[in-house]
Amino acid sequence: MTHFNGSIRFIDQFLKNFEPMFTKTQMSALRSIVYGMCLDYKRLNLSAIARKTNTNYQKLQYFFSDSNWNINTLNDVRLNILQNQPTTRATPNGVFAIDDTGCPKPYAKNTEGAQFQYCGTLGRDENCNVAVASCFVSNSKHFPIEFKSYIPEDQSAPNKFKSKLDLAKELIETAIAKSIPFSTIVFDAWYTSTDLIEFIASLNLFFVAETKINRSILITHPVTKQWVHLRANEIIPLIKKYYLHRLKHVEVLQQNGKIKHLLTFTMQSRLKDCSTPLQIFFIFDKWSDTDDKDTHVLITNNLTMSIKTAIFTYLLRWGIEESFRELKDNFCFDQYQVRDQQQIQRHWIMSFLIWSLTYWIKQNACLSKILEDSPQSIGQCKEAIASLILIDSVCLLSKNPHAAEILKIKSQRFKERLQN
Repeated sequence: MTHFNGSIRFIDQFLKNFEPMFTKTQMSALRSIVYGMCLDYKRLNLSAIARKTNTNYQKLQYFFSDSNWNINTLNDVRLNILQNQPTTRATPNGVFAIDDTGCPKPYAKNTEGAQFQYCGTLGRDENCNVAVASCFVSNSKHFPIEFKSYIPEDQSAPNKFKSKLDLAKELIETAIAKSIPFSTIVFDAWYTSTDLIEFIASLNLFFVAETKINRSILITHPVTKQWVHLRANEIIPLIKKYYLHRLKHVEVLQQNGKIKHLLTFTMQSRLKDCSTPLQIFFIFDKWSDTDDKDTHVLITNNLTMSIKTAIFTYLLRWGIEESFRELKDNFCFDQYQVRDQQQIQRHWIMSFLIWSLTYWIKQNACLSKILEDSPQSIGQCKEAIASLILIDSVCLLSKNPHAAEILKIKSQRFKERLQN
């Protein structure tokens, strides 16, 4: 580590991929930040990293504020590392999940891009920055692909405002351009707009999404036999009264290992003001014990998809929520103390980078020959990496003739112990 010029082999192996895009000075700063962010902090900031890694604060500040490097280029290199490794790459059986996440900044009134708006992290409105992000999710893997910073309309440059739906489209187009494989795009009810549905259909891609319970659906009324648009919550009592014989039982395996028994109803139709033919699935139960809705409506433009496959595919969406949680709990995604949008985005990409390093280490079993018990989660893996960095630092400290000077030790007895 920069702290005592030590290193962890597999961290340096990962970082070597970034050397072509950085100068030696920039790589030194990047290395300090990566090693530093692997450690634990009560509150992360550049000052804390500088102290932990014995790095000049101004060097790190310059790297974040004025140094010439591009977050998109860094993200491309990060994704290439993951895609070039069978243990970490995206596969065609996974899904492309889209969602947004908020970083609460209640006291940062002048932070660029922050606004009083809904913050999913808190479940209420709060002053926050918002990022719209994409994530690859399969039964065995999940990793963040890209993020787009959402800048409110009143803070955007004239004619430059992009809605969250616009950003979602850009994320999809980027994934296609980068040849990220996936079977289906998944997103929650907030993103289920006619605009996004028809955009995805125009690309000949499939999606599975939830729609709001008040969304109007074209249906043949069971009494009048006339085609009418009814809200989903108006259709539900009609299904229960006239179509009980068409309800299908589906079993879903939950994360806790228990089997969830669901009653479902399937129909093919269209949403109001939407020309794309859809399969519409009504699920009469909660997804889990903590779910506050007892009925869900899923839609897909894959007209041959079964209800069971639709449910399994949509529930993979929770992988992006897991990624957000890991990024915030373990990799300080929301712990920045800067106001400038460029610096915020550079902080976010660093969180993506450290997350990916930890994921790469975990998936490639880099710790299996070092530890008796291999870490089972991203959080456990990060803790193990932090421990190895500290052990490496201690070992190198004992060999460093200037250790007493570095640590500013006054006691002659301690100085002698370090030198022996």
